[in-house]
Order: sequence, then C-alpha cells, then structure tokens
Amino acid sequence: MLAVFGEQAIENYASHTGLPGFTKNTLTNITDLKTELSVLQQQKYSLDNEEAEYGVGCIGTLIYDSTGKVVAGLSISAPMERRSDDWIPKLTSAAERISARLGYQKVATNK
Repeated sequence: MLAVFGEQAIENYASHTGLPGFTKNTLTNITDLKTELSVLQQQKYSLDNEEAEYGVGCIGTLIYDSTGKVVAGLSISAPMERRSDDWIPKLTSAAERISARLGYQKVATNK
C-alpha cells in the first residue's frame, strides 16, 4: 500500500516507525525502502521474504474501490518452505475480482 500512497507517505512512515529491523531481511533505511517500493509499483503484488519473522513469508496485493482508491489489501502468509509463486496469479486474480465487485474498472495502459 505504501508504494501507491506517494513520496510523502513513505517519508512519514519512515519517520513515524523509525524502520525497525525485525530480521536481517527487514528494510531498515529509507533509500532501500524507496527503491523496493518503486519496483513494487510496477507489479501487481509484493512479497515478504522473512522481513517480519524468520520462516514466514507473505504474498500481498491491493484492492481498489470504484474511484480507483486503494481501500484494502489481500494477502496470504505461509511458512517459507510452503509458500509458492504459483499462488501469485490466484491471489491477484481474487483481488481483481473483489475490486471489480466494488466497482473498480481497470484502466488499460500502453506499456
């Protein structure tokens, strides 16, 4: 979610939280965080690779309302040895269906 809320939101988040390190994989400086978030803006999903807790990973994606505003996230967490990239299209598809039920109409982009 932070990736779509913009530069000021990232700065505020970093200032408010201090970017604490929970594991050696946690992004603890704002430069690394901004770099990662710029990559995530191009994807439909994000991955937590043991950033909050060792042994646990997460796949997350966003849900939009009829105005195109992010209103929620949809994620699945699992032990890292069981988490599968095969889940990514299923999760993003589910989020797209939920967003559509909320009236979101995806705008086609020419990339």
